Amino acid sequence: MRILISHTTYPSQFRRLISALTAQGHELIFVAGSSEWHAPAAPPGLKLIQYQTLRDQQYQGCHPWLQRFQDAIQEGQAVFDALIALRDNGWCPDWIINHVGWGNGLFLSDCFPDAKRIGLFEWFYNPEHSDVDFLESDLVSAATRQRLRIWNAQTLVELAACEYAVTPTRWQLQQFPASLRSRFRVIHEGIDWERLQQLRFMSQRALSMLPDFEGCEVVTYVSRGFDEYRGFPQAMRCIELLQKQRPTLHALIVGADCVAYGSPRADGRSWGTWARQELQLAPDRTHWLGSLQEEAYHAVLSVSDVHLYLTVPFVLSWSLLEAMAAGCAVVASATPPVEEVLRHGQSGLLVDFFDASLQAAAVVHLLEQPDLRTELKTEAQRTARLYSCEEGHRRWLELLGVDTPTTVF
Repeated sequence: MRILISHTTYPSQFRRLISALTAQGHELIFVAGSSEWHAPAAPPGLKLIQYQTLRDQQYQGCHPWLQRFQDAIQEGQAVFDALIALRDNGWCPDWIINHVGWGNGLFLSDCFPDAKRIGLFEWFYNPEHSDVDFLESDLVSAATRQRLRIWNAQTLVELAACEYAVTPTRWQLQQFPASLRSRFRVIHEGIDWERLQQLRFMSQRALSMLPDFEGCEVVTYVSRGFDEYRGFPQAMRCIELLQKQRPTLHALIVGADCVAYGSPRADGRSWGTWARQELQLAPDRTHWLGSLQEEAYHAVLSVSDVHLYLTVPFVLSWSLLEAMAAGCAVVASATPPVEEVLRHGQSGLLVDFFDASLQAAAVVHLLEQPDLRTELKTEAQRTARLYSCEEGHRRWLELLGVDTPTTVF
């Protein structure tokens, strides 16, 4: 088959699906605005087309709530323009698969009207019982409610053009109006479970910054960016408490000191700067590792005694599932969608998102109870297998009408 895949960045959520499709001999074209800094080389059978968006930032006469939609329209036009020559030369996909939310897929059906569509939908904005009202106790304003409704417009436009809609978790599905949910399939993008579950066989304490002695304890925290959405302030306070209580505890912190989701600090400082200036983190036992390539990131997971994961009710991070697959004992926030993949006392310990002292107590409990740690991480690893890329590939290929062998777990 001929398959067109689109995202603003290559390869993003389609990293592993691309490999599965090209391995089966399908002809793939991926259209993206840019490539991720850690993007692998395009596999044989994949052609990469880059588009360039020229944005009009003046917004003259445009209502402020429409600015996001205008950006999406310009993104969609850039993708359309990048594919015109392909269409005019007679290339037409059987299927179009695209990430929905930034506008890159708005006009794909206009370029290729005969192609069938699958949209990957990550989020539908809601003013209550979701990320918007979680960090603030005040009632969500009428203006915010109205703005969020308009922000959903581009998502609904694309949903109307899709034969199938895919979203990664049941929690994300629940964000969409009940009347639309029958259009969706819940299919996670998938993690490399087979590789991750072998990390514990690597040589322990293989990282140069860690001391080589039996009593060294390692807590890991991983996030794309340091922000409130992923509980960075609470996590750093938790680590501060832990280091005061346990003189041999080292913290490995992975991620960029930027805001990936939500709003920046009002004082202009980054959250990483705030932590260094305001908290009493042990400088010789707090290791700021930045953004890591996959091999170095896996090495971090392989030495973790307890992995700390916090999130507001929002899109689930791959890092949680990867830590579970790697055999890490997990302390996580008792928030959706964490509660969809972890069971308190069975596969992890779930604690209040805002309470750093409870988080620290849960970490200490696991550090001091090795048998419990083993029990929880074994069950977490088993659960993570349900989110393997092999299972994700099987279900994606079923949507595309490709026969695949049945995987039994």
